[in-house]
Amino acid sequence: MAARWLGLWRAALDEGPDRVLSLLVSDSQKAAELRQNSPFTGILPDGERRAVLEAFRAHWRAGHAG
Repeated sequence: MAARWLGLWRAALDEGPDRVLSLLVSDSQKAAELRQNSPFTGILPDGERRAVLEAFRAHWRAGHAG
């Protein structure tokens, strides 16, 4: 089963950053399942992960305010 998820993630990565980003924010069933089976878990140290998430939140707020 892991090979299936890795294959789907590899295909998304091969399509480029826009495809990966769309999977990360999509509310589709397939995207949700991919996120639940992410090969990226644990790659970033916790502090760096929090910094990335905060930077994204700030970017999102700036672009979607009002």
